[in-house]
Amino acid sequence: MMVQKFTTVCKLIFTFAFVVLATLPVKADMIHHGGLMINDPVMRAVLPGGKVTAGYLTITNHSASDDTLISVSFDGARKNEIHMMEMVNDVMKMRPVDGGVLPIPAGQTIVLEPGGLHLMFMGLTEFPKDGDSVTVTLDFEKAGPLTLTMAVKKIMGGHKKSSDHDHNHDHNHDHNHSHGHGS
Repeated sequence: MMVQKFTTVCKLIFTFAFVVLATLPVKADMIHHGGLMINDPVMRAVLPGGKVTAGYLTITNHSASDDTLISVSFDGARKNEIHMMEMVNDVMKMRPVDGGVLPIPAGQTIVLEPGGLHLMFMGLTEFPKDGDSVTVTLDFEKAGPLTLTMAVKKIMGGHKKSSDHDHNHDHNHDHNHSHGHGS
């Protein structure tokens, strides 16, 4: 009788611990979610007076079917988008990705990094600094939502082809940098 009660109590404790752990944000450098693997999630530390910041990570689709990152959310920002940067006629331009979603083809790896694809957090109401961590949710069309913890780090530069300044400042979608190529 005592062994049976002990076994029942152990099962309840294990079940409770599993439920609690399953609902916590994931904090790791490599996260498996459905057929996806997310590596190195990091948010750029916000500079004093900054109203925007960016997030970076790598997504690998190990499944046999395509998936799509359909949204991102960080409660410390009024607006969250998936953006891309590109050089057009010697001018760095940033804009939301086409359709606001990011395809993750089967068997492919998509890298979100300074100067390229990235997560954009605008209208900040929280101002994460170097050494902090933040909770961000990525919502995938097939794999579903994933809440994870992003380390906040000071990341210099912002452009692959021109790193002459930090891109952590307020911007508009028609944001252009001439980078000294004529004025």
